[in-house]
Amino acid sequence: MRRTAIILIVIALVGGSCRKKPAPPTSVDIQNKVAVRSIQLFYESPEMTLVPELRTVSLPENPAAALPLILRELLKGPASASTPHLLPSDTTIRGAYLLPEGTAVVDLGGATLTSGWATGSHQELMAIDSIVRTATSNVTEIKRVRILINGTPAETLGGHISLARSLLPRPVTSAATSR
Repeated sequence: MRRTAIILIVIALVGGSCRKKPAPPTSVDIQNKVAVRSIQLFYESPEMTLVPELRTVSLPENPAAALPLILRELLKGPASASTPHLLPSDTTIRGAYLLPEGTAVVDLGGATLTSGWATGSHQELMAIDSIVRTATSNVTEIKRVRILINGTPAETLGGHISLARSLLPRPVTSAATSR
């Protein structure tokens, strides 16, 4: 019994001294440093145009890693309870990727979008523009946005606006210029 106890103590001492030192940070760790940044999320105003809402969030400095987090922040909805959500409440960001030539691929999911979102053309246009403007305003590498539903190309979000191609941000109009 005493011999077994001595062997266990020796094993514990030897095992404890063999611990590896922590590895130095790799280039991937450095690329994914997190920083607190101000971002613009776009929601519909009472004038029926998109307006930015500023938020401060912790994001990786790597644009490709930051993009899905920015879009998930957009899905949380506007700070004001009186401002409507632009997408169905069950919408999820399944993935968001940045391709080398400046195209962001945004993969949306959720039961409503999967089964067919019964919405009007204005609501659909605002939702699409909100995604495109939020992505292109916060990640300078993004020039256009391609929207997928459940990992596959979709014709439309709600039956009105074509998603057959990558989308460019539309020119900003304000309430003053639209009158």
